[in-house]
Amino acid sequence: MTAVSFMDYVIIGNSAAGISAVHEIRRQDRKGRITVLSDEPTFGYSRVMLPQYIARKIRKKDMLIAPKSFYSSLGVRLHRGQTVEKVDPTTGRVHIRNGKPLAYDRLLVATGSSARRLHVSGEDLPGVHHLRQMADAEAIRKDLVLTGGPVLIVGGGLVGVKSLEALIARKREVHLVISSDRILSQMLDPEGSEFLLRSLKKKEVNVYLRTDVRGFDGKEGLKGAHLSDGTFLRCTVAIIGKGVDPNIGCVAGTGIRVNQGIVVDSHMATDVSGVYAAGDVVEPFDVIEKRHQGNAIWPLAVEGGRVAGSNMADGGAVFSGGVRMNSVEVLGARVISAGRRHGDHEMVAFRKGGEVYRKLVFSEGRFLGFVLAGDIRGAGVLTAMLKNRVEVDPSALEPGLERGFSFWPRLDALGGTMKT
Repeated sequence: MTAVSFMDYVIIGNSAAGISAVHEIRRQDRKGRITVLSDEPTFGYSRVMLPQYIARKIRKKDMLIAPKSFYSSLGVRLHRGQTVEKVDPTTGRVHIRNGKPLAYDRLLVATGSSARRLHVSGEDLPGVHHLRQMADAEAIRKDLVLTGGPVLIVGGGLVGVKSLEALIARKREVHLVISSDRILSQMLDPEGSEFLLRSLKKKEVNVYLRTDVRGFDGKEGLKGAHLSDGTFLRCTVAIIGKGVDPNIGCVAGTGIRVNQGIVVDSHMATDVSGVYAAGDVVEPFDVIEKRHQGNAIWPLAVEGGRVAGSNMADGGAVFSGGVRMNSVEVLGARVISAGRRHGDHEMVAFRKGGEVYRKLVFSEGRFLGFVLAGDIRGAGVLTAMLKNRVEVDPSALEPGLERGFSFWPRLDALGGTMKT
């Protein structure tokens, strides 16, 4: 009798991309062996909800997207608290710190990204935190209980602004220190940033623009921070949100193509047979910029994981291409952007005394991006136009600048055509 051979799937990472891949692999392959390796001791949870957990608006169990029953019901072996040191495609094995190598037939690298350090004095003091994992949020919550005093947030990106909202919910005095001349500079244009900044100032948030932290001060705990303008800012808790770097260490020297992140094709496959990648660690093809680049957002991680899982199980799914897109709501102010923020032709509208701001970006007759602030209706339609490379006359979009874009239910209602 011939022995039945089952596929061995190994997934490094237990967040959005990895969990999405598990769903898709098991949907297509009911018998294959799936092993998930996680460097955290937790079950799968939503990282985007960490600020809400800090704000005490949700409980830890509310963050779970893959509880214990998820793994058992799908026949998945989950190894928690396991750090992968190296991937070896020549032998088809994953090497784990303090553990035996694991053999794989198909491998998914979904290792995510890590917070950037400031590399200044005092960064390792108790009370100074990054916010990337559950353990970070737990430590911040503990320090907020143990200390009184103001809280410093370093960085005006998404982590910074959502942390700010959580701390205001905890009724703490907040100082926001930003190196650039505006908030969310990687997401918004100057007008969009100013829209959000006005909302923060209404809530009496102390914002320092064009300012850096030179070092933290304290002995047994944080007492304050030295700023580049000479100010000593008293604080007992600090959260650093200065961006992230893809966790590519385990594929170093493997022959897998890497820029800042792992380069993947439309099947989320690397250039090494049997190895796929998805989530924050990858650089998929950006359909607007016409090049590979990272875009660390939850929906793309889920979609990339789904496509990778499908192809690991020989399903043939195709990733339609990434579009740089971000949205956030902070203290009631809503902003969203996608694609490019600047072009050779821009259509702009302000309304209601600055309470609504809309901008559409075109270049060489192509619709390439938008920024919406205040009223973000129609963002889904506009994003779909970008992803599907719809060619549309700017005049067809002009009414939406004043009325909002939600009155167009379908792309073909715009009179546009698909770019092939």
